[in-house]
Amino acid sequence: MTTEYDIIINELAGSGHGQTVWDIVKPMLEQRQIVFEYRVSEYAGHTIRLATEFAEKRRLSTKNVTTVLLVIGGDGTLNEALNGLMQVPTDNPMPLAYIPGGSGNDFARGLGMATEPSIALAQVLNNMRARPLNIGYYHETLKNDHRYFVNNVGLGFDAQIVDDTNRSKKKGKLGHWAYLSNALKAYSQQESYPLTVHVGRQRDQYRHAFLCTVSNHPYFGGGVKILPQANIHDDQLELIVVEEPHWWTILWLFLLLLMGGRHLNSRFVHHYRNAKLHLLVNSVEIGQMDGQTIGNRNYDLYLSTQPYPFWIDTSIHDHH
Repeated sequence: MTTEYDIIINELAGSGHGQTVWDIVKPMLEQRQIVFEYRVSEYAGHTIRLATEFAEKRRLSTKNVTTVLLVIGGDGTLNEALNGLMQVPTDNPMPLAYIPGGSGNDFARGLGMATEPSIALAQVLNNMRARPLNIGYYHETLKNDHRYFVNNVGLGFDAQIVDDTNRSKKKGKLGHWAYLSNALKAYSQQESYPLTVHVGRQRDQYRHAFLCTVSNHPYFGGGVKILPQANIHDDQLELIVVEEPHWWTILWLFLLLLMGGRHLNSRFVHHYRNAKLHLLVNSVEIGQMDGQTIGNRNYDLYLSTQPYPFWIDTSIHDHH
C-alpha cells in the first residue's frame, strides 16, 4: 500500500530554521517521487486549521492509500497539528509524522528522534506502520478548555520564562543564553502561589509553589532534562513541584539539574508519577503548554495521557 503525505511547514519556526529544513527536505521528497501536498502555516493557530482540513479531506477520500500528516516546525507547530487532528472525530486517526525545525525540539529529544533533517526524513519515509505514542491531554474545568500536548504543561516559573522568551523574540539567536537571562528575569517576576496536587487518594497542599510542570518525557526548555524518568512510551505523566526557595537554592538546584537529575532529591523538590493528575491553583498565574502561553488565570486542571498513532521509526539511524 502506498503512502502519501500532507505536509504543513512553519517556515518561521526556530527563527527561520523551519524554512532551512524544508529547503533540504523538499528536493529529497521529489527525488524519491513521493506523492505530497503542502501548506505553509502563516500565523499562530493556522496549523490547527490546516491539520483539520487535511484530516477532513482524508476522512472523505475513497483512495486506498495511507495518508500521513507530516509537520515541519517546532514543538508549537506539532502541538497545533495534533490539536487540529483531534477536532475531526474518527475511529481511524490520521498518523502524525514530524521533522524537527524549531529552536527547542524537545519532543524529538524525548522520542530519541534525529534532529538532522535528512535522517529525520528517513525515519519518516522508511517507517512501515503507525506506532502509538502517548500524548498528554488536559481539561481545565473553570474555562472548560480541552487541549492535547506533546511535551509539557507548566504553571508559574517555566510559563513566565516561556512568555518572556516568546516576547523577546530572541529565540534561536542566543539559544540557552536568552533562556538563562529570561530565567533570571522570570525569577524576579514570579511569586510563589498556593497549589493543591491530587494524585489518587493523596492530596498535597503547597503554600509556596514556585514551579509546577507536568511532562510526558524528560526534557523542557530546549534540552533541560528536568524529569529524567519520564517516558513517552508509557501512559504515565510526571509532575515536578518546586517550592519557593532562596535564590542560592535555585542556583544550587540548577547546578544539580545540569549534573544529571540529582535535583529531584532536594527537599524543595517534589516529584510525582501517575497516569492521572489533578492540579488546583487559586491565584492568577501564567500557564504554558508546549512553549505557548495559555493565559493568566486560576486553574482546575485534570491531566492524563492517551495513545495517538505516529509515523516515525526511531530505530533508523545514520550509518556514517
